[in-house]
Amino acid sequence: MSTANSNQGTPSKPSAARTAAPDLVATVQTLQFAWFVGHALTLISSVFFYLTYVRVFPSAYGFWYKAALFGVIESFGVLIYQSVSKNGFAVMQLLRDSNVQYLALALALFVYSPYVALTLATFLLFSTFHVLSYVKHNLFPALAIPDTHPVSVKIGEFIAANNNRSIALASVLEVYTGVWLFVRLVTFRANSLVPFVAYAVFLKLRFEKSQFTRNAFKSMEVKIDDAVNASGQPVAKDAWVSIKGVFYRIGAFSLTGGEPAQKST
Repeated sequence: MSTANSNQGTPSKPSAARTAAPDLVATVQTLQFAWFVGHALTLISSVFFYLTYVRVFPSAYGFWYKAALFGVIESFGVLIYQSVSKNGFAVMQLLRDSNVQYLALALALFVYSPYVALTLATFLLFSTFHVLSYVKHNLFPALAIPDTHPVSVKIGEFIAANNNRSIALASVLEVYTGVWLFVRLVTFRANSLVPFVAYAVFLKLRFEKSQFTRNAFKSMEVKIDDAVNASGQPVAKDAWVSIKGVFYRIGAFSLTGGEPAQKST
């Protein structure tokens, strides 16, 4: 997707204030801006949802939860629309597409809302970085703010220093979210079945595609191994071995038709 051109020069070299307006108009008319709006909505709504836990407009938690997920659906929907427009509609290709996986998860959570804080954590993390990146690379140029501006420099440094770590953290959050949704299911919490099933399928798809997700599962396996071994309880060890066996069997088949990943747990 093209971005707005911030160097619409004329023979008389117009001022930054005069060139910013047409650049900004061109920017907001792109699909990329619609993608940005979705992420901005997710970021803002997620923050307000978390604020309800400290009694800031607590009765609005449902509105903010759904608004955050609507932003996810909108932003990932833009990416999928572009992908289908360019590559055509192929079911297996779409199933392997990370954007489709996140969109499907967001739709399930939107319709069968568990209102669980962890389910928004990954989306909030992604949206934070996407919003910052768009502001630096698109909005600032459209407003004639140079790359050398201190705020732009700080944003660039923050993204460069934390981007890979944010992806790894997102994978860890996703795994722990799946665990928490399972706990809700076995404790018979309201509206727990569909969100857990949706998240379990999502995690399986992410495991097949993402090394970060596989690393997150491996890290959890090692931690549980250490805890079980430290307990010195043979029953606990046997139970954990059985549970790991279930995960290995799940890892032995692929939902996307490719080679199954070597499952860690």
